[in-house]
Amino acid sequence: MQQTILYLLKSQFIDAKVGEEPLFCPQCSPIEGLMAMFPDVRQNLDVRYVEFARPRGDMTQYTGEFQGCPQIVLPDGDDTHSQGLSEPGIGEARRIDDFDKVQSYLITRFDLPKPHP
Repeated sequence: MQQTILYLLKSQFIDAKVGEEPLFCPQCSPIEGLMAMFPDVRQNLDVRYVEFARPRGDMTQYTGEFQGCPQIVLPDGDDTHSQGLSEPGIGEARRIDDFDKVQSYLITRFDLPKPHP
């Protein structure tokens, strides 16, 4: 069984459609914060950083055209924590690319405290 992959955009990138100033992903940064607070999360995932430009590295072999970040990829299909959260990927892979669902998956899988409402 392959390890669960978490794709995040690199910490700084340029989006020519917006301008030439460096930007960061407002959905990836809270996931980075979660992993900083709970190192067990990072240690038990295959965290891969991808460029902003598409195609985004090897992500496409699991997700096809769906290259949003953050994104969880389960290369061998759903695990007990992803059912009801994941979407079909390529082949056996399943993916979670909605921020709230990514966060929910990490909280459930790693038995983390829930965020304050």
